[in-house]
Amino acid sequence: MTDTGPFKSDASAGSDASRASDASRAFAGGRRRRPRKRTRLRWIVLAVIAVVFAYVFIGGDYGWYNMLKLREQRSQLKAELNEWESRERVLTGELELLEGDAETDDRTRFELERRAREEHGMVREDELIYRFPAESDSAEADTAAMDSTGVKTSDSAR
Repeated sequence: MTDTGPFKSDASAGSDASRASDASRAFAGGRRRRPRKRTRLRWIVLAVIAVVFAYVFIGGDYGWYNMLKLREQRSQLKAELNEWESRERVLTGELELLEGDAETDDRTRFELERRAREEHGMVREDELIYRFPAESDSAEADTAAMDSTGVKTSDSAR
């Protein structure tokens, strides 16, 4: 075989073509195709792995959704704790006020008397209690006292 340069003879061109077709057949024949079962098995395994990761990161005990619910619950519990702490401060203040000596402390005496009057309806011996009807009761009485023309009449005039 002699090198003829960039131009090849027709005989050598045919032999190159036959060599190329032989190489492509050898390459195609040497490459083994994988069976479809193996490819399908890989997809199934990948799908199972994806489902497991999705459960772990989204739906599990330490998943994204559960963490959001736990954060919301924590904020609600903090708000409730703040309410209880403020209630405790109020009750502690009231307790300290009521535990004081009523004979020497005017504020303690005033608070004890106020509570006795409001909660238990107690009065001193020389006091009179004036009770007025509630706003809704007085409005009903005013309506009943009006005649058909809408003019308010007194009971003594009737």
